[in-house]
Amino acid sequence: AEAAAAAEAAAAEAAAAATAAADAMDPAALLTAEAFDADKISAMIAGSTLGDAEQATLTAAVAAAKDNPALVSGVIDQIKTALGL
Repeated sequence: AEAAAAAEAAAAEAAAAATAAADAMDPAALLTAEAFDADKISAMIAGSTLGDAEQATLTAAVAAAKDNPALVSGVIDQIKTALGL
């Protein structure tokens, strides 16, 4: 019984972690100037269904925005358009 309870608890923790990861990758939550996190956004782009060339272009734009906050808003708009958001 203890093993079953431990397994059930582990499964619940795994499910919670998966949900947290999915929430962290929520495009709407990530794609705001206030929440801009270049690493998370780049990972989201890499995991998208966009073509390789478009992913490369957007990832380069994110990297540029990381170093120049004035670019963040435009880059976010570019990503939202590409993702159909």
